[in-house]
Amino acid sequence: MNRLRNIGRLFTGTQAGVIEDAAVICDGEEIAWCGKHRDEPRALMESVTGEHDCGGGLVTAGLIDAHTHPVYAGDRMAEVAMRSAGATYEEVGKAGGGIRATVTATRGEPMSALEVSTARRLRSWLEGGTTTVEAKTGYHLRREGELEATRLLVRLGGRKDLPRIEATFLAAHALPPDRGARMGAYATQVGAWCEDAYRAGARFCDVFCDRGYFSVPQSRSVLKAGLKAKLAPRIHADELDRTGGALLAAELHAVSADHLLRANRGDAIALARAGVAATLAPGTALSIGRLPPVQDLVEAGAVIALGTDHNPGTSGLTSMSLVIALAVAVFKLSVERALLAATVGGAASLLRSDRGLVAPRKLADLVLWEAEHEGAFAWAYGLKPRVVWLRGAQVFAR
Repeated sequence: MNRLRNIGRLFTGTQAGVIEDAAVICDGEEIAWCGKHRDEPRALMESVTGEHDCGGGLVTAGLIDAHTHPVYAGDRMAEVAMRSAGATYEEVGKAGGGIRATVTATRGEPMSALEVSTARRLRSWLEGGTTTVEAKTGYHLRREGELEATRLLVRLGGRKDLPRIEATFLAAHALPPDRGARMGAYATQVGAWCEDAYRAGARFCDVFCDRGYFSVPQSRSVLKAGLKAKLAPRIHADELDRTGGALLAAELHAVSADHLLRANRGDAIALARAGVAATLAPGTALSIGRLPPVQDLVEAGAVIALGTDHNPGTSGLTSMSLVIALAVAVFKLSVERALLAATVGGAASLLRSDRGLVAPRKLADLVLWEAEHEGAFAWAYGLKPRVVWLRGAQVFAR
C-alpha cells in the first residue's frame, strides 16, 4: 500500500467536500481509505510500504475530458486564421476546409503513424492532470478506417503511460468526401457498422446532428442501430443551429448531449428530466462565439461535464485545468462546480462510477497540484500538476 500524506486540501467530490490536513491510502489500483491525517486505520497503516509527502498541496481526483477528437493527421491552421478574420464554419467548409479536409489527410496517413501521433497527443493530457479521456473516431468515414481507429484507441487505452481511453464510434461525423456520397445512404451504412465497432472495443456511438450534417431522423437511425449493438448513445447536439439534437438525446436517453450552443431552456429541462449529461466545451464556445444555456442547465438540475473538444480545426486544447478556468470565466460556474464537472460530471457522462471521486474503492487516479487551494484553477489559467498517479502508480512528476 502507498500513502499520500500532508495533503493541505483534499477535494473529494463527495458529500465530504474538502478535507483539510488529509491523507489517502492506496491499495494497488484502488483507494483503500481517505480522511483526516492521523485518523488512518491502524490495520491499513501496518501494510503501508511507501509514502509521498504532498507538502500541504491540493489533491483531487484525476480530471476527466468528456469530449475529444484526437485521431487525425494534418493541420488546419489556415482555416483557423480564416475564422479569426470573420469566416463562418460553413464558409470554411466551402473553401475546402473543415472535417472533410482532415478526412483527406487522415486517410493518407498510415495507421502506424496515426497511432504514434495520437499517443503523443494523449500523453499531454496525462501531463496536464487528465487521467481519463473520451476519444472519438470520425476522420476516416470509411468502414475499415473507422474500425481500425477504434482498435487504435483501445490499444492506447491499455498502455500504462497514457490516460484511460473511452472509445466512441463517430463514423457519422460528416458526409464522406467521396463521389456520389449521400447523407441518408451513408447514415444507413454507419448503422450497419455498429456491431463491428462494438466488437472492436467502442463503448459509445456518436452522431454530428446539426445543420449541414446529419438530420434528426438520420441521427436517430444511427443511434438506434448503435443501441442495438450495445453502444451507448452520445450526440453532437444543437451546436451550429437548433435542429432538435438535444431533444433527440432526451428521447433516446443518451448518456450525453454535447456542445448545445443553440439549445434553449426547454432543451435543458428535457435533458435533465431524461438524465442526459450536458457535455460543454468552453474553448469551442469561444471559437464559435456562442455560449450554451449554462444557467438553464444548472437550474434544471442537469449533470454538467466538460471537455476540451480537442480537434484539428477549432480546439488545440489538451489541458482540462484550462477548461475549468474557462468554465469559470465564460460560463460563470463556480470553481467548485467547474471542478466537479471535470471530475464527477465527466464520469457520469461516460457511465463510469469508479472514478472522478476520492473515496474508498474508487480508482487511485489522483493529482497533486501546484497549488494549496482549488481557487487556483480560476487564477492560473492552466494550473499545472506537481504529481499525477494513474492506477495507483506515479506516472508524472514535475
